[in-house]
Amino acid sequence: MSAVLLGVAFVVGATPSGWGYAVGAGVTSVGLLTLRWRRWRGLTRAGLGLLVLVMGSRLLLTERQGLRTLRLPDGGTRLVNRLVEERDGVLFAARLLPLSGMFPQEDARDLVPAMEAVFDQMSEAEGPIASPVPATWLGLQSPEAFDAVVIPAEGASSPKTAVVFLHGFAGNLSVYCWQMARSARAISALTVCPSVGLVGDWWSPDGQETLKRTYAWLAKRGVQRVYLSGLSNGGMGASALAGQTAHPGLELRGLVLISGAQTTAVQSGVPMLLVEGKYDSRVPPRVVQEVAQRAGRLATYVEVDSGHFALLDRAAECEKAISSWLLDREQ
Repeated sequence: MSAVLLGVAFVVGATPSGWGYAVGAGVTSVGLLTLRWRRWRGLTRAGLGLLVLVMGSRLLLTERQGLRTLRLPDGGTRLVNRLVEERDGVLFAARLLPLSGMFPQEDARDLVPAMEAVFDQMSEAEGPIASPVPATWLGLQSPEAFDAVVIPAEGASSPKTAVVFLHGFAGNLSVYCWQMARSARAISALTVCPSVGLVGDWWSPDGQETLKRTYAWLAKRGVQRVYLSGLSNGGMGASALAGQTAHPGLELRGLVLISGAQTTAVQSGVPMLLVEGKYDSRVPPRVVQEVAQRAGRLATYVEVDSGHFALLDRAAECEKAISSWLLDREQ
C-alpha cells in the first residue's frame, strides 16, 4: 500500500502534504518490515512522526482565508475534511477515468490539464482548503449533519443573494464549488454547496431535506434571493426540486443547470440557464435542448466545445456564460 501511495504521488505530481503522507507511510512500512534485522532504531518512529507532522500542519493551516467547509445546520466543522488535499485524489481519479470505460475519450480529453489549472488558481487564491469528500466517502452526510462549502460574496458583508450549487456523482468537490463562485461574484452573491452523498441523488428524500435545511440556513442569515444550480446529477436534482422545495423567506430567482437537466425544470416557471457540452455522452445535448424548447422564452441554452466536464475543461467560457446570465437577471 505504501508503494502504491508513492506511485500515485509520482503520477499526479502530488501536493506537499500528499508527498508527506506517501513518504511517511513508506518510511513507516520499511521500518516495520526490517525491525527484526536492522541494528539502528528510530526508522518507524521517524515515519510516524512525519505522518503526524503532516496531519498537524493540515489541521492548523487549512481554511485560513475565504473558502470554508462547514457542517450544517449547526455551523461546525469536521476535522477529517481537513486532513487531505482534494487535488491529489481528484487528479488521480481523473487520470484513471479514460481507462475505466465509463466515458468516451471526447468526454475527458482536456480534463486533467483543465483540473490542474483550476486547482492551481484555487490554491493561489485560497491556500490550503478542506474538502467534504473524505466525510462523504466515509458515509457521514445526512440531512441532520451535512458538509457544505461556503464561499463569501466579494464586496458584500451581508449579501441578500445566494447561489446554491448541487454537486453530481462522486461527491461534493470544492473545486467545482469554487468555479461556480467565480461566476457568482458578478452579482456579489454568497455561494453555498451542500453535500448529499456519493451518488448525488438530490431527488431522494434525504436530498430534498438537505436542500430545505440549506435554504433555512440561508434565510436565517438574511439572504432573500436564491439561484439554484447543479452539475450533472445535481442539475437533474435542481430540475426536480425547483418546483417542490421552497422557503417562505426566499425568492427563487432562477436555475443554472450544467451538464444535466430534466423536463420537470419547466414546471418551476422560473428563468433557467442550460450549459451543455457538445460531446456529452452522459447527458446528450438533444435532451437538454428539448428542455430548453419546452421552457421557451424562460430558457437560455449555451453549448460549448466539450464533453460532460464542461465546467472545468471550458472553465472560462462557462464562467462568462453564467456570470453574464446572472448579471442580466439581477439587472
